[in-house]
Amino acid sequence: MTQPAPKSITLVIPVFNEAPGLSANIQTILQALQDQHLTDQYHFSLILVDDGSQDDTPLVIQSLESQDKRIQGIQFVRNFGKEAAILAGLKAADAADAVLVMDSDLQHPPSLIGAMLGLWEAGHKVVNAVKQQRGNESFSSRLFAEGFYRLFYWASGHDIVNHSDFKLLDQEVVQAYCALPERRRFFRGLVNWLGYPAAQIHFAVAPRSGGGQSAWTRLRLLRYAVTALTDFSVAPLYLIIWLGGAVILLGVLLAAITLLQKFSGMAADGFTTLIIFLFITSGAIMLSLGLIGHYLGALFLELKQRPTYLIKRQATDDDDTT
Repeated sequence: MTQPAPKSITLVIPVFNEAPGLSANIQTILQALQDQHLTDQYHFSLILVDDGSQDDTPLVIQSLESQDKRIQGIQFVRNFGKEAAILAGLKAADAADAVLVMDSDLQHPPSLIGAMLGLWEAGHKVVNAVKQQRGNESFSSRLFAEGFYRLFYWASGHDIVNHSDFKLLDQEVVQAYCALPERRRFFRGLVNWLGYPAAQIHFAVAPRSGGGQSAWTRLRLLRYAVTALTDFSVAPLYLIIWLGGAVILLGVLLAAITLLQKFSGMAADGFTTLIIFLFITSGAIMLSLGLIGHYLGALFLELKQRPTYLIKRQATDDDDTT
């Protein structure tokens, strides 16, 4: 009896300025697949998506391609962000039975790939790797992450606490994700929104391998969080209503206090009260306009329908857009 062909698994790995340790890290991932005896059961391929690196990362990827035919590189014209790199990799992996997204710095342990594939074989369309320990993150970073996840759950109703981009997706999920029309994306949130049967596996974030610092600065993380929250939910707009109501109540309270003082013969100079009230209302108005402007700006960018990324080089195609 002819044995069925092994299932095809593609690893999508976004990279950005990872030249010093990229080659060694990819070899570590390939070795982990072999150590878990996965290469005997599955056909693996790797798609390395270079998100406009400014160092020698593109040259390292080309070198890896020449050494191992399982490796395919995609190079962006410039930096379009990790979300765009993930999307490009998923679209290029349209022939795989399942796709696993992971970072190149080994903070996502490749030793879990076998267990994730086992959960997929058990019938789960999505396998989420959830951070059990956040590594050497500072207290402020942990506090920021916790606050973001709680706020995201309040605004969207989707619980993605400590979820990461380290995920295994069935090809059905990949196709559904790539078919979503929006250009501004939040990968871990949208995968959860799709609603396919999912399993979780916990991991401890490992130290970065290959040296260098994370490209995610505090300001960039804050912008990413705001974009993820507002692109995924309109709940923040309802805050304007509550904020307006609070300002009205404050105004009524101040008016009542002023009238009470006047009729009791204790009328005081109301200049200070007036200034405070003006500051509060002005701040509330500016905050509301800023929030509305953010949503309008997002809508403006979506309506332009510019490509999510531009490909400078791909192992099979010289140029492409999406």
